[in-house]
Amino acid sequence: MNHNEMQQNILPELKDSDLDISKYDTVFIGYPVWATDVPQAVLSFLNEYDLTGKTVIPFCTHDGYGAGGSYTTIAEASKAGKTLDGLAIEAKDVPSAQDTVTNWLNSIGITKKTENSAENGETAIKITVGDVVLDGILYNTVLAEEIKTYFPLTISMVGYGGREYYGGIDFYPQHLEGGQKTFENGNITYCEAHHNMAIFYAQTDNPNLSVDVIPIGKVTSDLSVFDDLSGSVQITFALAE
Repeated sequence: MNHNEMQQNILPELKDSDLDISKYDTVFIGYPVWATDVPQAVLSFLNEYDLTGKTVIPFCTHDGYGAGGSYTTIAEASKAGKTLDGLAIEAKDVPSAQDTVTNWLNSIGITKKTENSAENGETAIKITVGDVVLDGILYNTVLAEEIKTYFPLTISMVGYGGREYYGGIDFYPQHLEGGQKTFENGNITYCEAHHNMAIFYAQTDNPNLSVDVIPIGKVTSDLSVFDDLSGSVQITFALAE
């Protein structure tokens, strides 16, 4: 059917929707590649909804021939202000494509929002690890706000146990509520007992800690950079611009 629609330049009618596209500045367009291009139904969508000036991000599946001309078609039909690099995944690879998708999103500057995202009162930060800059957040807690006053903060950190990088700080925070002996991947913590900050990047066979740590934030970017670091590294925490 799509082939006939393409040959006859027919745009199929879409089902009624209450979508208010004006609420969004960034729009992802996902589709299967048919006849080396976008399905006509996608063109119907782009014809019906005004994406003029918005950021449009295409992604697609295909049967081995890639995205074809679909990215160009979407850029032209959407009248987007900006079209970011798209992602094309062969259909057979979709079930194992999680890392591919994550790396793509990071490469175009799209990071996952967590339940502790900056829009809930937290503070967006940047974490510089060697030549890599990661995104993160500081939680909306008194301790996090206290430590934030020392930003930009550079700490010499060392790896430990295949799960964390930690390093001492030269000031003594006063608000120390909320200690725990477990961690989630990405946690940025303060430890009163060892007077240090840490970034936890991987679970281990024994995820329980010997001392309390207090989560003050989280790295929201991909954590794989920590897998290949040397034993020690300078890590800088700063407010996002």
